[in-house]
Amino acid sequence: MRRPRSRDVAPATWWRGWAARLVPVSLLLLAATAAEAREQGASGSALGVGDAVHSTAVGPAAVFFNPAGLHQFIQYAIETGYQFDQPYGGHVFAASAADSASNQWVAMGTTYSYFFGHELATDESRRGHSFRVAAATGFRGESYSLHLGTTYRYMQIDVGDSGKSVAHSMDVGALITVKGLFRFGITGHNLIPTGLSEAPRQLGMGVSVFYQNFLGAFDAVLDFDSKVGKTDANLHVGLEYAIAGIVPLRLGYIADRIGGTHYVTGGIGYVSKYVAVDFGFRQSVIDGKDNLFSLNVRAFIP
Repeated sequence: MRRPRSRDVAPATWWRGWAARLVPVSLLLLAATAAEAREQGASGSALGVGDAVHSTAVGPAAVFFNPAGLHQFIQYAIETGYQFDQPYGGHVFAASAADSASNQWVAMGTTYSYFFGHELATDESRRGHSFRVAAATGFRGESYSLHLGTTYRYMQIDVGDSGKSVAHSMDVGALITVKGLFRFGITGHNLIPTGLSEAPRQLGMGVSVFYQNFLGAFDAVLDFDSKVGKTDANLHVGLEYAIAGIVPLRLGYIADRIGGTHYVTGGIGYVSKYVAVDFGFRQSVIDGKDNLFSLNVRAFIP
């Protein structure tokens, strides 16, 4: 869903004649924003825990949520994924890679997503591409670690006959870990304004605790653009328990204050030394047809 840009605004005389029609359309655009809030192609492992991952995302997932997480652990991973968003009839195909093993000081990551479907309020087709490249560095110590990262983002979106919209933006993130038990993360999303509802300016903050095979996380994401003249926050809670350290079970909850709804999430995965498979889903507790599914396969390169 595309927020009109300056080049889409018609002369004042036209606007006066169509104001009554523009008002309901604007309301539909705002209502659609919440369903667009999730990053196109983001991992099913994050979805399972309600996307409460600003302090826990590593590898390819970090490129979407907090680039600083790329440097947290040493790994070289590639990932493919598929996502289905029912309200939009939306399909997303994604491929990602993350490398923090080749260089101990600089970790790199990249993602590409292709998506297509239709607009929420109309039958207009909607398709596009999203590309990200990220870099991170930091200090890994025995008692604590500090990581910083940044992401460049490119988006190209076509909606019906409205033409093509192209945008560039960037994220900046930081992560602190304490004794491998507590993690604190913060990310400024889309710091360069794009004029697109798919990329609102946001500030994501997360805290988590990890003990043995249990993980609990809480995120708050401040949104500065989706509601004109008002800043609001979405709240995310996630829990994960890994059976025998290899079968993670995930639960989550999202209070979507932007869209005025609530979601429950869940998922399951399998993680070995060489491969990981993650399935996640999100279901609105208000609208039975508002759901989303994600499946990802990740390979770890020795």
